[in-house]
Amino acid sequence: MPKSQFLQSSFASGELSPLILGRTDLDQYYRGGQTAENVVIVPQGGIKRRPGTKYVSTPIQNLSRRQNVPTMPTGGPAANINDGNPLTYGISGASLNANSVLAEYNFGTPVSFEFIDLRAISIVPGQLGQEDTNTVRLEVSSNGTTWLQFGPANKLNISTEFESSGRFTYESGGQSWQYFRLIIENALVFGQTAKIGEFNVKFQNGLVSPIKTFDFSIGSDEHYLGVLTSGNIRFYRAPHSGSSDTAYVGDVIAPYDPDDVADVRDVQTENVMITFSKNHAPDRIIFNGVIPDGNQNRFPAFTSGPVPFSNVPQYDYNDSDSPTPVSAVQTILFANSFVSGDRYQVDVQGVLSKNISFGGDAESTAFNLQKNLQEMPIFGDTGVTVTGSSLYGPYTITVSNESAQPLKLFSGFQTSGSSGNHSITFSRTVVGSSRKEDVWSNARGFPLMGAFNEGRLWIGGTKSKRQSLFASKAGDLFNFFSEEGADDDGIFVTINSRNLTEIVDVNPDRGLQIFCSGAEFIVKGNTPSTVIIEAETQLGSFNLESKALDGATLFINGNGNTLRQYLYNFNEDAYTSNDISVLSSHLIDKPLDMAALDGTSSEDASWVFIINQDGTASVLNTVRSQDINGFTKWKPRNVSQDEYTTLESCSVVGKELYVVSVYKKRIPGSQVFATVKCIEKWDFEAVFDGQKEVDPASPIEYSQMSLGLQFANTEVGVIAGETILPNRTADANGIIYFTPEEESLTYPSGSSYKAGHNFTASFKSMPVNTNPGTRSGQNAMREKKITNMNLRVLETSGVYIDGMPVPVRELGPASNSPLNTPLSPKTGIIEDNRGGNGWSTEVVPLITVPGPTPFHLQSIEYEVESS
Repeated sequence: MPKSQFLQSSFASGELSPLILGRTDLDQYYRGGQTAENVVIVPQGGIKRRPGTKYVSTPIQNLSRRQNVPTMPTGGPAANINDGNPLTYGISGASLNANSVLAEYNFGTPVSFEFIDLRAISIVPGQLGQEDTNTVRLEVSSNGTTWLQFGPANKLNISTEFESSGRFTYESGGQSWQYFRLIIENALVFGQTAKIGEFNVKFQNGLVSPIKTFDFSIGSDEHYLGVLTSGNIRFYRAPHSGSSDTAYVGDVIAPYDPDDVADVRDVQTENVMITFSKNHAPDRIIFNGVIPDGNQNRFPAFTSGPVPFSNVPQYDYNDSDSPTPVSAVQTILFANSFVSGDRYQVDVQGVLSKNISFGGDAESTAFNLQKNLQEMPIFGDTGVTVTGSSLYGPYTITVSNESAQPLKLFSGFQTSGSSGNHSITFSRTVVGSSRKEDVWSNARGFPLMGAFNEGRLWIGGTKSKRQSLFASKAGDLFNFFSEEGADDDGIFVTINSRNLTEIVDVNPDRGLQIFCSGAEFIVKGNTPSTVIIEAETQLGSFNLESKALDGATLFINGNGNTLRQYLYNFNEDAYTSNDISVLSSHLIDKPLDMAALDGTSSEDASWVFIINQDGTASVLNTVRSQDINGFTKWKPRNVSQDEYTTLESCSVVGKELYVVSVYKKRIPGSQVFATVKCIEKWDFEAVFDGQKEVDPASPIEYSQMSLGLQFANTEVGVIAGETILPNRTADANGIIYFTPEEESLTYPSGSSYKAGHNFTASFKSMPVNTNPGTRSGQNAMREKKITNMNLRVLETSGVYIDGMPVPVRELGPASNSPLNTPLSPKTGIIEDNRGGNGWSTEVVPLITVPGPTPFHLQSIEYEVESS
């Protein structure tokens, strides 16, 4: 029977959809595979074992506050400072002395805790309105007599100008106290008082919280990972020039409940970040530039509190929940020197009307005034009426319904016409109140997302106005004043289209891009009079943030199964949204999160990570200039339906990828899972998932290794020094043990132990088709067998073909790095293998690397005998 050869020298198309099995006409067919699991594409053409993850931390879970009522020795009411509402206050007495006690708890017995929260604390000016600053500190005690400064370094600046908030931890950790108190450090000026919103003792209640991660970057070498859980954001500093570790920095208060966490969005400029949620007022996080080190008195590195918005846009919802309007009424009286044709203007709330003509009779004068007032931008489309029967007045101006609002006294003046005394006199009968209200509020919900662009804060939709776009005044990021229509005024526009226009994301990339549930738009213009929102493509977006990478914006299509590339096309003079996942669409499934990594400190590839709803992930390797778009699958440990791992969230921080791994194990005899969530870092130096590494310092530490509860009663992989040891099962406390022989691999040499969850890298080519374009014809659908197969690999060991270990041959003896032997990766050829298990129409071998060994496949050469 005839024999033929085929060389697969590129794997840049990654794992292809089962729908592509018959598409031998596509070039990508010969550059991809049926399976590409736990591998990543190398831009130069090969594939290699994906990085493992290194354990960083176990995040804070749900928090509760202890309900006890404190005392306020100098004032009250004390119940207000532990009611969960920072808008109700406890007020101290006036003229406090240095080290006066503002508030104190006695729990009756020592209590455990995670944080002490101080919220909305400020100094109230005294009778003379003096401005002042001061400092408060926390103290703890076991007996109410001997006090220790809490932390001992934690303090908070307070002032008459703003309300301060902070979350504090006790640096020694793991201790319980009976007494807690809040001290003001310096005496207050006569008449001043301290106002306290909340003074809470918080503890973890044992409930597992949803988690979302995000990036907070301050400088080119200063990046922080934010980990959001219910009620808390914990910050870690990513590796930098001074450290290779991911180090805990501090915690800040977050107002979000468990149901809010997944939908929280963030936006950052300089040292300020704003977080958004439809059910909570936007929160502002400020980086103070100081990191507590436990050695001296320092203030928190991060503080948080509500965003100080001013002039929130007004909107008339015109429903049963709208305020009842009260018509404003004013009268106008003209001097009797006015004659027909004289022109004048009216000033309403600082806004000038157009020139108005004085009529020859009362009817025309009233009509002209009413028409021009109604056209002023300060009023709605209807609601202004002017009545009067005498030529010079008085005329009654009534502003009602959608135009009603609290109005200051109008003024007016002649602009042209006859000479003489042309005074215009106004009087106010009723101030009025509006049916309009703040477009975002507790009653209507809050902004969904934001973006900083061209000196403005842009807000994309609110809970009650999901199709509207708002922009702050230019250069004044929290001020949304928009009544005068000046070029630097705020902007309020609503997107109208035949497609659904609920805003999903706002991306300030090449222009301000707006992704909606039914179409994609671009914002042109940056002033109230020039702003235009133009539709570009009509596809719609899934409810997930877009990501900018390699000059394009990537977003998930509204179907939740397609990754699209939003890119300007000069030929069409418009943006296009190309489907870049069409050949691997099975790898995207209603994603939970997405992150983009533009290279690392050791790799020049660009990756997009997409976490699917089932907890697996897809990894896109993309180099747009080389037309490389290949997907592979990231599959965490999956022992059985009773024991498995999923991924929940991901974020790129600087040049590092962080993920949330969720370890689940069914409790025997029940339907309940023990769940442990961990923050982990994607790392090419890690050979396991959730990897921990220890350098033992004493003989007993060489005989055991503590891994944590995420490893309790589960099988783990272990490396001692450079030797791969047999797998073993951790005990109920997550501890593994070593034999004396295994200890000798690290003690007394000083080598380290590495342990974690194993994962298997695997690759399987598309069904072999060895004769494309030849006279003998293709054999993709004919019976065939592989008579010989060679694999070129780079620094590789531990390879299996169809479940059988194979050696790598180089300039030396062959080796497949079996267990209990030092790891010895080889560069060379895996020769003369007959993979594929005999005759078949779709004969193709499965290449796997089940152990924690390096794997880099560069090419496969097939020799095939076919019928």
